Amino acid sequence: MKARIFLLQLVLIVGFPAYAAAGKQDACEYFFLALKAVPHDIISRSEGAHQSLWDRKQYDGCEVQFVTDDTLLAGSRVPDFDALQGSEMYRRGWRVNNSIGADGPGTGIFGIEKKSVLCLVRHDQPAYLDDDGTFVQSETLSITVQCRQK
Repeated sequence: MKARIFLLQLVLIVGFPAYAAAGKQDACEYFFLALKAVPHDIISRSEGAHQSLWDRKQYDGCEVQFVTDDTLLAGSRVPDFDALQGSEMYRRGWRVNNSIGADGPGTGIFGIEKKSVLCLVRHDQPAYLDDDGTFVQSETLSITVQCRQK
């Protein structure tokens, strides 16, 4: 009996951090592959220490950066990572984190979570009103996704 308890403790101590890290890495891999399928100028993925897009605190996790422009997109569709009920992300088990979210003209950030993983998704395609009152949106679209353990 003591051997079983010891074995269970060993599995939890050694196995859980590996499982948790795999969840975070799987999340970044999902976002990376989804964005890689879209025509782009830049796509990168990194692991390790990053500064949070939301609160500027340091965290250990992964980050995906993606940059494209309107001329490259030409009929392509950028994935929607919002996890609203009925969405593809929701069907994949992701849920909106209502405590993280901000939206502005052409930019926004929101949080989604799945099990013990929290991901921040920021999209940036600035927009403004020109002097003549016309709405102008940047041709460049940037998306950054940061994932970490909650």
